[in-house]
Amino acid sequence: MSFVSRAARQRGFVAGVLLLAPVIIAAVFANFIAPYNPLLYTAGSPLSPPNPAHIMGTDQTGGDIFSQVIYGSRVALYVGLGSVLLALVIAIAVGLPAGYYGGAVGEILMRLTDLVISVPSFVLIIMVVVLFGSKVNTILLIIALVSWPILARIIRAEVLSLKEREFVLAARAMGGGSLDLMFDEILPNIWFRLMPAITLQAGLAIIIEAGISFLGLGDPNSSSWGRILMFAYQAVYSGAWWGLLFPTVAIIITVIGFNLLGDGLAKAFNPKTSGS
Repeated sequence: MSFVSRAARQRGFVAGVLLLAPVIIAAVFANFIAPYNPLLYTAGSPLSPPNPAHIMGTDQTGGDIFSQVIYGSRVALYVGLGSVLLALVIAIAVGLPAGYYGGAVGEILMRLTDLVISVPSFVLIIMVVVLFGSKVNTILLIIALVSWPILARIIRAEVLSLKEREFVLAARAMGGGSLDLMFDEILPNIWFRLMPAITLQAGLAIIIEAGISFLGLGDPNSSSWGRILMFAYQAVYSGAWWGLLFPTVAIIITVIGFNLLGDGLAKAFNPKTSGS
């Protein structure tokens, strides 16, 4: 049975795909779906409730919230996926040799990991954004730099449990080098352990970016779900509930979708559960 077939048999994977599909479609085709420029502040009358012309209403500047939510999916997926992929590269570069070689190499690499973990992540992110600017790429980079240690620890733990297994010892006996053993034998066998953590980190990155934008520290030239919430919170006492509802629902759907997708992929990668 192919991996795609095994994944399709997992309810979590299917549910995750169904939840994320609208978000991905919105991000890819935002130019065609959104009726207005998300940064246009005169799209309609200020604080208009949902209506045929503005199906998610408008904010206090007259901006179309539907267009902002659609374009916000691009920022969310870019930061979520981009930061977790970069964090994964760093985690593999640290966790694989730390677990495989052990000794002084492993000790140094894990002390580096502990050092990063000991720093309050959200505070550090805010400091970096304040010092170096609030561009989306800056936010993506700093989220990646504070989120890789969790993945690195999982990788190291799995490498420690696999490096003395029979298939690894057999590959070593046949002349396999350290890099071959790490990347050809060990790494493919730990993906099912990594998948839930990877997708969890992607969802967490989306929440962090939204939190930064909600505090007014996000990129002013991008339409972030957190930025929509910032404006909506300022107008909530005017009864403009729609500004809080729609971006919040978008965040919840995306984060839950990533978590379900990761759980389904983990079971599909794991031969012990792929048939269930």
